[in-house]
Amino acid sequence: MAKEKFDIIQSTCIPIQIDNCNTDLIIPARYLASTTRDPKFFGDAFMHDLRFDAEGNPVADFVMNQPEYAEAPRKGVHEIIVGGQNWGSGSSREHAAWAIAGYGVRVVISSSFADIHRNNLLNCFVLPVIVSKEFQQELFDSIAANPQTEVKVDVPNQTVTNLATGNSEHFDINSYKKYCLMNAYDDIDFLLSNKDKIEAYEGQGVASAEDAAVVEETDFQEPAAPTYVEATDEAPAEEPAEEVAPIEVTTHHESEPFVPKKLLPINRGLAKFFLLSMVTLGIYGIVVLTQISSEINTVATRYDDRKTTNYLWFFFLWGWLTGGIAFLVWFHNLSNRIGNELQRRQIPYSFSASDYWLWCVLGSFVGFLPLVYTHKLLTAMNMLNADYNQKG
Repeated sequence: MAKEKFDIIQSTCIPIQIDNCNTDLIIPARYLASTTRDPKFFGDAFMHDLRFDAEGNPVADFVMNQPEYAEAPRKGVHEIIVGGQNWGSGSSREHAAWAIAGYGVRVVISSSFADIHRNNLLNCFVLPVIVSKEFQQELFDSIAANPQTEVKVDVPNQTVTNLATGNSEHFDINSYKKYCLMNAYDDIDFLLSNKDKIEAYEGQGVASAEDAAVVEETDFQEPAAPTYVEATDEAPAEEPAEEVAPIEVTTHHESEPFVPKKLLPINRGLAKFFLLSMVTLGIYGIVVLTQISSEINTVATRYDDRKTTNYLWFFFLWGWLTGGIAFLVWFHNLSNRIGNELQRRQIPYSFSASDYWLWCVLGSFVGFLPLVYTHKLLTAMNMLNADYNQKG
């Protein structure tokens, strides 16, 4: 894919207002068998089955075929896609990111992305920008009112601005990926740019076998440490831009990118949970809830200074001693804690104790409705764990 340095991108946009736009819509599965990496081939396949009918004729009412948005991306024109929420869901095929990059898009803005697709975009030199649902809708409204509306994405300062209204939001990006985008580096380019420093470090020798087993991380002098704040209607205050300092390879460092000691699971599903719980007479469910009680402490305790009781210990002691009342309290507190952490991390998913009382407690009178709560619980923890694995 084309490598071009990222700085400030100001362009008109293509509004693709499709929630849960999955990778099969972005590029149909039949294109995955191709062995080419030709950007034009994948660019032509971008949103193909929405752009064209079975006979290959353009679908007139699809947004990319409308005269206002039909022009292929170029400098300042249609370099930005404003997409619906949960953009890039579905399979993990990297071809979806190849298609977006091959079409000429440099930025995709949404209120949420599928985690794997988001990383694939970054690896293909396409910047995924997460904004609030309110700002996302404002962009859609501005573009609908005037297709020539321009959006400015300031990568150094990590801001996105609707030039039609002047409203702006801050967005997060991994400091390493930001450095690479601003210098047009892929992972190999980055390593080659530090070849002399790596060779100099290796030339110092290894003091012991124990030292040889330790892989030192690279220091990044980040423009600013990530700060999590409650979402407001006010645009964030402008801050002076700071240059990303060149990378130094050193054995002593004060600040390192977050690397979790252990990756938390992000792919728990209702079907597996239900079937294995049935087969094991409930034992699998107890194990998963015990893991969740540990994971929420890993993810949230350093921020909320709370600790959720281990479910296994709780299940065999307090739950039955209180005639089941303690179970109600435990799930109520767990659900609220998970919901609060989702809000603190600005993850666009609604979950709270009300879900427990509605779907699990009251829903138990219907029979299958407690499964709705289980699904929401597993989904919420998948999202929290994914965010923790990336940011800490």
